[in-house]
Amino acid sequence: MSAAPIGHLDYYTRYGINPVRYDTSDLTRHLERRASLYRTLGITPLTIRGARVLEVAPGTGQNSLYVARQRPTSLTLVEPNPVAGRDIAATYAEPGAAPLIPRVIACRFEEFEPAEPYDIVVCENWLGHAQHERRLLRKLGGMVAENGLLIVTAVSPVGLLPNILRRALCHRLTNFEDPFLARTAALCRAFGPHLRTISSMTRGVTDWVQDNMMNPAYFGILLTVPMVLADLASGFDLLGSSPSFVSDWRWFKGLCSNEREFNRHALVEYRRGLHNFLDHRTVLPPRDPARNAELEAAALQVAEAVRAWEQGEREIESVEQAVRRVLAGMHDLPPEWSLAIDEFLDALAEPRLTPETVAALPRFGPLFGRETIYLSFEKRA
Repeated sequence: MSAAPIGHLDYYTRYGINPVRYDTSDLTRHLERRASLYRTLGITPLTIRGARVLEVAPGTGQNSLYVARQRPTSLTLVEPNPVAGRDIAATYAEPGAAPLIPRVIACRFEEFEPAEPYDIVVCENWLGHAQHERRLLRKLGGMVAENGLLIVTAVSPVGLLPNILRRALCHRLTNFEDPFLARTAALCRAFGPHLRTISSMTRGVTDWVQDNMMNPAYFGILLTVPMVLADLASGFDLLGSSPSFVSDWRWFKGLCSNEREFNRHALVEYRRGLHNFLDHRTVLPPRDPARNAELEAAALQVAEAVRAWEQGEREIESVEQAVRRVLAGMHDLPPEWSLAIDEFLDALAEPRLTPETVAALPRFGPLFGRETIYLSFEKRA
């Protein structure tokens, strides 16, 4: 039996959690990470200084500290989760946290209607691919002033694939009927060693497990780069991305009239480098976009198969078949990737799978994709 699908906010409030905390014990390093992100997105401190900034779904508020320290004219945070509201208050209560205290509005974004647009609008790791959420993405865009900036996140189905496979292992290891904390503990034992292979990991194991492996809304996060570009194409031009997947050798003097199609060029570049989202440890030369389109489609089929199996709509064999379709299109990619996925399939078929068995997988354990993609856009005048 599976749990009825619920949204992120419903899940968080049901269990009284806000599983998006970062390790900010070294605040300088945290702020340097955020500065590096904004630099990659083409947004310098002077861009933020004096700006009116809105952030939607800020979670703990830890990421907004960097923006607050750049001395914007105002910083508004829209966050409906009461636990997150308390975390934001605690974040800014730290001595010397920021010279500006944000205005926190405790309402759902659907209900938020500002009196005027903002110079910069930020929304990280919230909106997914459902039509309702894509309408909210367009609503975000409507809150950006002319020539203002929008920062959002997308998810690569190829980059998400390793964690989708972990999600399948979760369904073998625990049941929805198990007590929440017992499930959390078992999955932390299974995936904690995997997470420790990521050198720059700043999120705790418990939060990661509760937000990624246990969250019923997880399968809805697949808002892809093509989807974002399609939804914003009429009013926005892509400015930057992290990771930076766009290479542009065109001469600026030719970038006029129809050649100013920055989004179209970005989409071509995205498809040429799509395979590089599968393993965060590796960067490979460009690949045939047609092959990458097949890889992305196969990854989406795996996500749907795991979701349907988890919800009791399909059998485990559908997951295995979908994964083998991925493997069939990977002959020109590093063999280590195929061996890692083969190891996953062996574990999935293990009659007495335990958290300790999963924790000890030597090839699959370190396989994590570049799943989250930050995108910055400039709104056309």
